[in-house]
Amino acid sequence: MDDETFAKAVSDYKERIFLVILRFVRNREDAHDLAQEAFVKAYRSRQSFRGDSTLYTWIYRIAVNLALNYKARSKTSAFQSLEDIPELSSGQLPSDGVLQKELRADIDKAVSGLPRRQRMVFNMHYYENKSHAKIGNLLGITEGAVKANYHQAVKKLRGALGRYVRGED
Repeated sequence: MDDETFAKAVSDYKERIFLVILRFVRNREDAHDLAQEAFVKAYRSRQSFRGDSTLYTWIYRIAVNLALNYKARSKTSAFQSLEDIPELSSGQLPSDGVLQKELRADIDKAVSGLPRRQRMVFNMHYYENKSHAKIGNLLGITEGAVKANYHQAVKKLRGALGRYVRGED
């Protein structure tokens, strides 16, 4: 792969890669650093890119592995930094904002507590709206395995977040 092709990939994918990493590390500064590291790592090993997958998929895998390794090394909190919490829409009571932040923190904690593969599948499907087939391609597993992991993740999240889940009639 030549430098021009790689430069175009950086331009095309930098925001998407940043958002993927942010979903895992929950901190903007760390996500920026890790995204940059992912592109540096990809650049240094660009000659090993065989084309078995798309260029985005190859960089995506590098980025996710870096994010997961970072999380494992740092044991950082699953909670978002304050600047990562979107502003609440107007018209809500202050207590609504507190409850919303508490719920968000509990969801983040529950998702972070999932086993690695279930967490990856859940994040990609729920937050990134990727299809089961696309997730399977990205992770190198079957679509059936993706569906099973997603189902198990949702089941565990329902258990962990039981106080927020209404009983199904």
